[in-house]
Amino acid sequence: MGRLFRRVVRTARRTRRASRGSTVRSADGRQYRVVAVNETEDTEFADPPRKWGRVGLMAGAWAIALSLGAWVAPGFAASGNPDNVDPRDEPATDASGAALRYIRYGSNEDIDRADAALCQDASPELTPAEIDGIRQAFDEELGGITRTDFDAGEPSPVAGGTQFTITAAYIYQAQQQYQDFVVTVVEADGTYCVSDAALPEGDEPDAGDRTEEPVDPKAIARDLMQAVVLDRDPAAAAEFQCPPESYIGITPEALDAAITEWASANGPTEGAIDTINPTESSESSVTAFDFKITLKGELIRESFIFTVGVQGNCVALLEDVDGLI
Repeated sequence: MGRLFRRVVRTARRTRRASRGSTVRSADGRQYRVVAVNETEDTEFADPPRKWGRVGLMAGAWAIALSLGAWVAPGFAASGNPDNVDPRDEPATDASGAALRYIRYGSNEDIDRADAALCQDASPELTPAEIDGIRQAFDEELGGITRTDFDAGEPSPVAGGTQFTITAAYIYQAQQQYQDFVVTVVEADGTYCVSDAALPEGDEPDAGDRTEEPVDPKAIARDLMQAVVLDRDPAAAAEFQCPPESYIGITPEALDAAITEWASANGPTEGAIDTINPTESSESSVTAFDFKITLKGELIRESFIFTVGVQGNCVALLEDVDGLI
């Protein structure tokens, strides 16, 4: 009986010690005590109880917000226009706007919108198709049209409406041609429409018979140099050149290649045109200018002089004075 009691006591002691932790010995002889984790501690960090009423309220609020967004979004997409109408298709709200709209759309190959600017029963002397024909004539004469500008003169009261002289400028590079149109506008129920359009009396829509506006030689020379030095676009600069048979000197492509070579030796490069000064030319028909350009690299800045000669409406001469090329 005594042995049995001692055995029970020893077993109880071993069990109590094991619950306090067991000893582990590492390879280097050190001893470590391993203690079991008290799972009841996890309850101290458990998630707080959820308030399902509040969760439902928030879900309902989100649903309402999404519904409102779906209802309001189309209004924003229409850019404030409830019918989502292109502003170009809205009726003109003043007389000059109606006159400009008719000539602008007719000159920009938008025949349908030019037709829409006419009054319902209008039979204009100059139709949108004929306005487009005038544009095409100028396009052939100038070698292209890159921009059109329009200006409405002062209104003049006439029988049955208001008359405007609309001046259209057809522009290609440094060249531009002008055409006047006489447009009559009437007002009906707060909107304005074109009742008639014509060319000024005695003016024929033959662009070939028109005198060309004087060109600015300095502007042509500057456009070529700017295209190469600032824009680094020799193809655009070449459009300002005269035909090869009447052109002398280096080409825009050669100048661009020289700037590229300079940049390869001096790092990222910025070009600038510092001064433009008139200079003498051996040809009386050529107007010449000296351009001082500056190339700025990472550690160095150099300036060079180029002579640009303009003959008529194109560049006939480009010379390197300081030896960049």
